[in-house]
Amino acid sequence: MTSVRFYICPEQDWMDSAKFAIRLARVLRRKGHQVMMLTGDTEQQSALSELLWSYPADAFLPHRTEAAQPEAGLDVVAGAEWDSHQDVLINLTDQVPTHYARFEHLCEVVPSADTLLAAARTRWVHYKDRGHTLKRFETDKI
Repeated sequence: MTSVRFYICPEQDWMDSAKFAIRLARVLRRKGHQVMMLTGDTEQQSALSELLWSYPADAFLPHRTEAAQPEAGLDVVAGAEWDSHQDVLINLTDQVPTHYARFEHLCEVVPSADTLLAAARTRWVHYKDRGHTLKRFETDKI
C-alpha cells in the first residue's frame, strides 16, 4: 500500500514550494529512487523543468518532460501520470493524483496558502479513509 507524506512548506507561493520539491527529488534520486513530479498544467511543468536546470545555481537534476525522451530517473509531468515506474510520486497539484495507488510512495508538497491547505486537508482525509499510512512534516523543521 502506498505510504503518503505531506510536506507543508511555510511559503505560500507554488514556485517556492517547487524548490523544496526539487531538494526532495535530489535526495530521493541520490538514494536510487525513480521519481515522478506531477504538476497541474503545462505552464507549471515548463516552469519546474526550467527550475530543475537552474536551482540551485551550482547543480541541476537531469529529467524528462515527455515519455518518449530518454529515461533520466526523474519525470516531470503535467496533469496525469505516465506509466513509467511505480516508485515515488511527488504531487505539486491540489488534487488527488488519479493513479497514486500504483506508487510505493506519494509525497504531497503543499504551500501554506489557505486554499491550498484546505485542499490538502481534503486529500489527507481521502488517503486516510483508504487506509494509507500518513505522515506530516513542516519543511522549515527538516
